[in-house]
Amino acid sequence: MKKKITSGSGISRRTLLAGAAVGAVQLANPFVITARAAESVKIGLLLPKAGSYAVQGEIGQHGAQIAIDDFGGHVLDRPIELVWLDESTPQATQQNMHKLLDEEKVVAVQGGVSSGDVLAIMPVAERAQKLLMATGPNATEITGKNCSKYTFRVDLPNKVTVNAVYPLLKERGKKWYFVVASYAWGIDAYNQMKEVLVKDGGNVVGYDQAPLGTTDFSSYLLKVRQAKPDVVYVGLGGTDLTNFLKQMKEIGLTNQVALSSPIVNDTDLWAAGPDAAFGTYPKIWNYTGAHMTKRSTDFVEAFRKKYNQPPESEGWQDWFGMTSILTAIKETKSTDTAKLIGFLEEHKFEGYKDMPIFFRNFDHQLVQPLLVAQVKQKITDKYDYFDIKSEYPKDAAALDTAYGSQAEIGCTFKS
Repeated sequence: MKKKITSGSGISRRTLLAGAAVGAVQLANPFVITARAAESVKIGLLLPKAGSYAVQGEIGQHGAQIAIDDFGGHVLDRPIELVWLDESTPQATQQNMHKLLDEEKVVAVQGGVSSGDVLAIMPVAERAQKLLMATGPNATEITGKNCSKYTFRVDLPNKVTVNAVYPLLKERGKKWYFVVASYAWGIDAYNQMKEVLVKDGGNVVGYDQAPLGTTDFSSYLLKVRQAKPDVVYVGLGGTDLTNFLKQMKEIGLTNQVALSSPIVNDTDLWAAGPDAAFGTYPKIWNYTGAHMTKRSTDFVEAFRKKYNQPPESEGWQDWFGMTSILTAIKETKSTDTAKLIGFLEEHKFEGYKDMPIFFRNFDHQLVQPLLVAQVKQKITDKYDYFDIKSEYPKDAAALDTAYGSQAEIGCTFKS
């Protein structure tokens, strides 16, 4: 809207001189106008900077940055600015979510490794009517009973990962021991796997909850050894899983039982080392394997060049999450939340995996194939730990069914 220009005594000589000075500067340097117009497009990032998931947080930030680089650092002819705040506890993360929205004025927020933290910030995004791209949480209810039309999830629900890996694990036996983190993700993982196990005639011979950030698992592992299970299922991640694996080795349990978890990050096993790492896991993505596409291979090469190591799954998640946000902004030519949501609900992303992937319009879950990966018997590369045993589901026609119908998952958006 053009300002109305008036004349007469309403404009002082000082004002006229000041205006003339500004005009002279603009004539001398016309880029001043362009620079002022090119206000940055701010996108918030909530990922851990410390604690059990700090390494995933750093790699996730790297993945998001690669996506920004892919766009040349600009969208809508404006520079992209990534504002990274810490994800630590549900309360602190919620405060940082408010800061991103109220003070930083971001157009969207991405991130969230912990399901508990994401569940805490989802209502904030809904009240502010801003897009939340939840890249790392796995609790089923995020796109189930607690779903929100302002939240999209990149990562896999526990219900899906359980169904992917159970057929291979059940071959090891029916006696299972569970050790899970005592928050939403771990507890949901136990409930999801227990339901499948018991329905198939299996037995839970032990179940423990460990606080997030546990460093000494000896009391849990002594009970595991005494119970003599066929399978140990751990809802642990980050340094918690690393410590658990190292301590399993210390008491001689490595490779003596089958081991799995609801999802796995490469960094957890890299930190444990090749002598302690073992198990069969569902994975959202792996940087090697027959499933790789050119687009994903290009991402790996860009990541290696910039950060001197291959990306792990958290890097892929945040790369794809940021890519989807920026693609929505570019294609709609807007940062309006309603337009971004409308685009994401209808768009199919091709070339990121070996079949098209998409966010469902009724729960905003990213529907995608996942991998069942087994730790190599002999690890010769400090990053390449996994053999890919299978892909789930095996064909694109089964994707929607694998993630459950709207009635099955119980998602209803508020009007």
